[in-house]
Amino acid sequence: MIYLIGNPTHDKIITRDAEVETIGGTVWYAALLMVRLMRPVAVVGCGDTQVKRRFEDQGVNVRYFSVNGPLTHFENDYTGGDRRQYAKSGKRLHISAVPPEAFEATALLVGPVLQEIDPAILTANRRGLALLEAQGFLRYLTTENRVVERMGPDAETAIRHCDILKVDVREAQLIASTGDIDTALERMHRMGPQIIIITQGAKGALIYDGIRLIQVSAPKVTVVDSTGAGDVFAAAFLACYLDCSDPIAASRFAVVAAALSTRGFGASRLPSQREIEQVVDRNFNHPHMVTVRIKPVAGN
Repeated sequence: MIYLIGNPTHDKIITRDAEVETIGGTVWYAALLMVRLMRPVAVVGCGDTQVKRRFEDQGVNVRYFSVNGPLTHFENDYTGGDRRQYAKSGKRLHISAVPPEAFEATALLVGPVLQEIDPAILTANRRGLALLEAQGFLRYLTTENRVVERMGPDAETAIRHCDILKVDVREAQLIASTGDIDTALERMHRMGPQIIIITQGAKGALIYDGIRLIQVSAPKVTVVDSTGAGDVFAAAFLACYLDCSDPIAASRFAVVAAALSTRGFGASRLPSQREIEQVVDRNFNHPHMVTVRIKPVAGN
């Protein structure tokens, strides 16, 4: 069993062509993808009865999913080119909300959306791997409810106690206090995680394991909505890595899964395992799609 920890969200996605309301959040995208990949998955979080019913309908274990507490709301506005985010906080998840069996599970995917996760969940003793999707530890609200990002003590604690850290380029630069990606990878690795992942959108992803710097290119797709693509990447990487313990194979699988997920709004176009594997086989026969530097990244 893989346990996903974090709150789903009610999202409004605004583009130049459409305005769509959907369910979102790391645990939502991750849970639905895990189900598509035939992996048993449970969610520890807080939402409402509609979200809980949607999880149940998809075959997600919701025994530890609460409907008591305020909901998390996000508005993602892409009309200006870059994303502008506004939000309303949901219920905070304390370590007492996490069942003991989660810490004995094969893996945890910890995916806060807006400061709702107690970092003690990551410092607790556990048997399996913990992948941290760090974005929610970096998000704060202004007085106008606009989402801004900064590094804080909870984020540092969580990063120091995860096994795999997944961030995007902007988050990596914020965490490591540098615009140089090689240096950022080295600094984040020294904080504690065994594997650092930096997603790069249409360019693919960088993976650093302390020895190898791996660049994985993404297949070309027609993007309709990129919301949740990073969460899909995290879930796909974890699912594949648990099977093969190979960050290169897991990265190829995750890059393809994330790219294919952008073909529709929200979670409407999540790919199956077979579809992902077919695209991996078709695209990664070309040597330029994966490059590996076999040496430590220089950093300060």
